[in-house]
Amino acid sequence: MKRFITLFSILSLGCSFAIFSSPTADQIMEQVLERQSSTTSALDIKLTLIDTSGSARERRLQTLSTTKDGRTSTLTVFLSPESVRNTRFLSIEGTDGNTEQWIYLPSLKRIRKIAGAEEAGSFMGSDFSYSDMASTTYDTGQADHHLISEDSNSFTVESIPHEVKAYGKTITVVDKETYLPLEVQFYEPDRNTIVKTLTTEAIDTLSGRPVSTTMVMRTHSSSHSTRLEILQARYDIPLPEGYFTTRFLETGRL
Repeated sequence: MKRFITLFSILSLGCSFAIFSSPTADQIMEQVLERQSSTTSALDIKLTLIDTSGSARERRLQTLSTTKDGRTSTLTVFLSPESVRNTRFLSIEGTDGNTEQWIYLPSLKRIRKIAGAEEAGSFMGSDFSYSDMASTTYDTGQADHHLISEDSNSFTVESIPHEVKAYGKTITVVDKETYLPLEVQFYEPDRNTIVKTLTTEAIDTLSGRPVSTTMVMRTHSSSHSTRLEILQARYDIPLPEGYFTTRFLETGRL
C-alpha cells in the first residue's frame, strides 16, 4: 500500500524512543509516517501570506482528516476573510496511492476537479501547491531514500520519487526525538534546483502530542512565504464520513 505524509499530518504526533544504532533511511521515513499517524484529526489553522515587502494577508481555516485502510482523505474549509469564506478543498487518496482533489469556489457555486497539470499551481495564493496539499514526502514504496547526514539531533534524508510529478526530489531533516520533520527542501524535476523550503519554527504539545505548531513555506525564486500556525488540534475523534464527499464539498451540508 502506498502511503503519503500529507501536509496536515506533518503537523501531528511525534514520539521519542531509544535508538542504539543508526537506522536506515527507509526506517527513518517509516518512523516519520508511523509517529505522525492518527485515525482522524481536526485542526484550526491560521495562514499568513507574506510578500517580498513584508506585507501580510491572513486566512483562517479548518482542516478535517480521516484515515481508513491506510488511505487518507482531507477536507479544508476557509473561514475568513470574507473574500475566501466557504471555499472548500477535498483531497482523497485512492486505492492505487494516487490522490484526487476538488475545490469549491463560492463565487462560481460549483466544484472543480484539480487536473494533474495544475498540481504545481499555488493553492489559494499561498506558497503551498496543490501537490503539497496531497503530500510532502514519500514512503519506501514510492521513492528511494538515502541517509545523507546525521548529527546528535537529527537525520537528513534524500528522497527520489520513482514517479516524478511536481518535484524531482526532497531533502528532509528529521528530529531524532519526535521524528517530526524540521525542514523539507523541494527540488525541480532536474533534482538540482531548489524550489521551496518548508521550515518548522515551533513545536508544542497539543492534545498530549508533540506538534509542529508553526511552519513556514518559502518560495526561493520570489522570496514570498506562507506561515502556517496550528491554533487548536484534536486527534482520534469521531468524524462523519459524509464530510469527505463531493456532495458536502458542494453543499456544505451532511
